[in-house]
Amino acid sequence: MKKLYIIISLILLVSCSKTPSKNKDVLEEKVFIEVLTDIQKSQALVNSKADTSQDIRNLRLKTYNEEVLKKHKIKKEQYNKSVEYYTSDPNKLNKILDQVVKKLK
Repeated sequence: MKKLYIIISLILLVSCSKTPSKNKDVLEEKVFIEVLTDIQKSQALVNSKADTSQDIRNLRLKTYNEEVLKKHKIKKEQYNKSVEYYTSDPNKLNKILDQVVKKLK
């Protein structure tokens, strides 16, 4: 849960930048919520294996996140554009993150 707060803080920092317009590459809210939920699950899985070095955990996280994007048939660029878009509106982002937290419970 601590990691989630860190991620939220980082996203809110990014949200101070200019507001991007929504285009066809931005994921729909429901899909974005599903992707973020799976990414949080993968991060929790990586963090549960504390017996490995930080480099190995980072590699696992990268691999797991790539698998999440593949599972949802999303390109990394599309995910990044979606993060940029949704972080530009803190109210919308909070609503999305609330949904992610509900799904994780």
